[in-house]
Amino acid sequence: MSIGDWNREFSELVRRGASEPGGIAPEEGERVVENDVPVADVYSDQAIAGRRLSIAARLVELGFIAADRATPDNPAVQVLGKLLPPDAELDLCLTCHGFSSSAPYPFAKTTGVFPNRGSFRMNPALAEVSPHGPPLLIAPRRELLVCTQLALSWTASRLDSDRQDVVTLYSAPFRDILGATIRHRRKGVVEVWVEDGPTLSFRVTPEAADALQAHVDHAAQSQ
Repeated sequence: MSIGDWNREFSELVRRGASEPGGIAPEEGERVVENDVPVADVYSDQAIAGRRLSIAARLVELGFIAADRATPDNPAVQVLGKLLPPDAELDLCLTCHGFSSSAPYPFAKTTGVFPNRGSFRMNPALAEVSPHGPPLLIAPRRELLVCTQLALSWTASRLDSDRQDVVTLYSAPFRDILGATIRHRRKGVVEVWVEDGPTLSFRVTPEAADALQAHVDHAAQSQ
């Protein structure tokens, strides 16, 4: 699928208000396999494109990204499309400005490698000087904090030796979470208690702290 096709399908998906994975998959009889392209690869590419489309539409619906920023290479769409379970449904997505845990804990995790997106979190200390123009800033993408119907998840990213983003998605199922509280409202710090585990501390914007605390509390009590 070309970028142009992707964008056209995305625009149609947003217009229809679809947000479930697989909502834009073509009918079996409509699939077109080009010469010399294995059928399994084409189906796989279509599934990936469909998953990204549905996640992008949902992120727009949640207000996390604007419609004109929901492109195939949008970092949040890339990461969530690859690292979230196929049946995960996004209920909340925020930028995580800080994370800490009171103790080590074996959280479930999934890791992927992505093209570097220096435009996300600029760090002058990591600037690469180019003789042909201004410094090219190389830094990891911004970190995400998401709630699905089953779990609280957050990302941590780093640059590898090839300057690609290595992103790990950690998850704590709501059935293992006791609840959440706002620790520092002005700083946007929310603490989450894991049963028989550590206390997790997330820093979001002060405006998002109430939404995060309320959502985690409600999801944990509903399990």
